[in-house]
Amino acid sequence: MGTDRDWENWGRNDPYFGVLSHESFRAGNISNESRTAFFLSGEKHIESLFDTIRAHFKPQFRPSRSLDFGCGVGRLLIPLARRSQHASGVDVSAAMLTEARRNCEIHAINNVELLGSDDHLSQVQGEYDLIHSHIVFAHIDPLRGQAIIEALASKISSGGFIAIQVLYSCNASPWIRSLVKLRYKLPLLNAIRNLIRGRPFREPPMQLHVYDLPTVFRALNHLGYSKTLLMTDKFENEQFDSVTLIAQRIPAPTA
Repeated sequence: MGTDRDWENWGRNDPYFGVLSHESFRAGNISNESRTAFFLSGEKHIESLFDTIRAHFKPQFRPSRSLDFGCGVGRLLIPLARRSQHASGVDVSAAMLTEARRNCEIHAINNVELLGSDDHLSQVQGEYDLIHSHIVFAHIDPLRGQAIIEALASKISSGGFIAIQVLYSCNASPWIRSLVKLRYKLPLLNAIRNLIRGRPFREPPMQLHVYDLPTVFRALNHLGYSKTLLMTDKFENEQFDSVTLIAQRIPAPTA
C-alpha cells in the first residue's frame, strides 16, 4: 500500500518527526533534551490512560499482556511495557521497529516483542488485556483501518480493554479537503507543497482520515464490548475533531 511505503520512508529518514510532527524532533534538530521530552510525553500519556481506566473501569488494573499498535520508535510502547508483564509493539515500518528495539535497549526494557504489521495482524498471536493505539488510525484509510480495529478488538481477553484514537470530523472547507486528498494521490502536487513549506522535496504526505463513529461502535458492540468511555479533543491545529475511545470487553461470567 502507498501509505505503508510512506511510513517506511518516515522510519528510515525522519522517525521521531514521523511520530510527533514538531520541528524539534526532526532528524537534523533532535537533541538529548528534545529526545528526553519526546519520551516523557509518552510516559505522561500512558500514565493518564492507566489513571482513566482505573478511575472509570477497574481500580486495580495491571495488564499481563499489552499491545501498542503503530508503536513507531517506542514512545508509548516503553511506558506500556513498564506497566505490563509483557508488551508487544506492532508497526508497518521495519525501520521504525529497528529504532524501537534500540530505544528499548537504551531504556533497559526487556519484556517487549516487536512485530511487523499487516491488515490481518498475522504476526499478532494470543489475547491481550490492553490494546492501545494513538495517532495511528488517523493516518490509515478507514476502509483498511476499520477492519484492523475489528481485528484488534477480537484479540482482547475477557474483561480487557481497547483504547484507540480516531478522527471523526474535519473542520476544513470541502474544497480544502478535496485539495488535500488530491495531494495524497499526486506526488508532484505534494512535492510542490513541500518546496513551498521548505520541506524535503520527496517527503511523503501524512494522510489524515476521518472515521464513522457509529460504524466503530457497532463493531465493538458485536464483539462484546459493554462499556465505552469517549474523550474528545482537537487535532492538527484544531482542523479535526478527535476522540479517544476506551472500551471494556464483557467479562466472562463467574461460576
